[in-house]
Amino acid sequence: MSEANPSLPTESAARAEAARHELTPRLPAFLADLETLVHLDSGTYDRDDVERVSAWVKARCAGWGAEMDEHPGGDFANSFAATLHGQGRARIALLAHLDTVFPHGTAAARPFRIEGDHALGPGTCDMKAGLLAAIYAVEALRSGGFDGFGRLRLICTTDEEVGAPSSRGFLERQAAGADAVLVLEAGRENGDIVGQRRGGGFFRLEVTGRSAHAGVEPEKGRSAALTLSRQVVALHALTDLAAGYTINVGTLRAGSRPNVVPDHAVAEVDVRTNTTDDMAALLARAEAALAREALEGTGYTWTPTQFRPPWEPNAGTERLAALARAVAGALGFDVRTAATGGTSDGNFTAALGLPTLDGLGPVGGLDHGPLEYVAISSIVPRTALLAGLIAGIAEES
Repeated sequence: MSEANPSLPTESAARAEAARHELTPRLPAFLADLETLVHLDSGTYDRDDVERVSAWVKARCAGWGAEMDEHPGGDFANSFAATLHGQGRARIALLAHLDTVFPHGTAAARPFRIEGDHALGPGTCDMKAGLLAAIYAVEALRSGGFDGFGRLRLICTTDEEVGAPSSRGFLERQAAGADAVLVLEAGRENGDIVGQRRGGGFFRLEVTGRSAHAGVEPEKGRSAALTLSRQVVALHALTDLAAGYTINVGTLRAGSRPNVVPDHAVAEVDVRTNTTDDMAALLARAEAALAREALEGTGYTWTPTQFRPPWEPNAGTERLAALARAVAGALGFDVRTAATGGTSDGNFTAALGLPTLDGLGPVGGLDHGPLEYVAISSIVPRTALLAGLIAGIAEES
């Protein structure tokens, strides 16, 4: 993405610096809250666990006098939004998710710990530190008496890690009309923020055939495994890294016994592209390849199970990125804007044409793994950056 480094309005620069001054002595409290949240397991499918994290966050927001809206999650925990109304015009949405990829019991097995500059534990980076950054940024602005926004809304979803099947419509409605959507996924390990994400999702490829005795009369069978194998090779052949197309078959299951021609086979497939047009073209090629490689006597279905549209470069994001760089400069550091292959809930708001900027949480890495961490030294400057960005957006409006 192109970069700019405009001057920052004096009031916004002062707000960012005041936020840093407010946040510096609160770093131990931030880390204590991070420990509390990390020790609350919140795997997406563990509804009761996610509800406990939700209750903690809602109690914090209630202390602001925020207006609360809750959305039934069905099989998932309820998503919610906490809204503050101010004296200005800007409508700003902060987007965070409460769920992690880790099942119940992970926090007990790998509790929060600090090693040098790293705070480690399940969900530190993705994205409990980012969630707290939103909370602490709002509180720093409130402590300074800032209410120059028209509407400041923290939207918390509970199923981001599985594609937001219950919360997508809610977050799109809550973000509607926003002048800026600020997403609290972690900053990249090099400190970059995110202004573009690939789109894509998961597909289920299911093949049916006819079973038979593999030794006595194999000719009477129709192997679902063989059709699936041919299709897997054809799908992988469509990957073009230079063009930004990728297809990955992540799981394969077929058959019941070695002496039975399998009549059923299933694959789970990840498909990603940089643009909406590229996605349409790649899916058309995939469907042609699947039809071509299906053996006579077998059938198949190709079904999307999770999908986020590509987040393509746009002027609104460019404007926010320039403002973020100006705020960072006023605080004495630099940020660059990157494109990344992973998706987030920001894909949804960007696809609606809303100015969206991501990667605004503290810097972290190794998410979804046993060494997931957030850099402690990044917490205060990145949270002050968020506070200054909110003030800057409000001052521009």
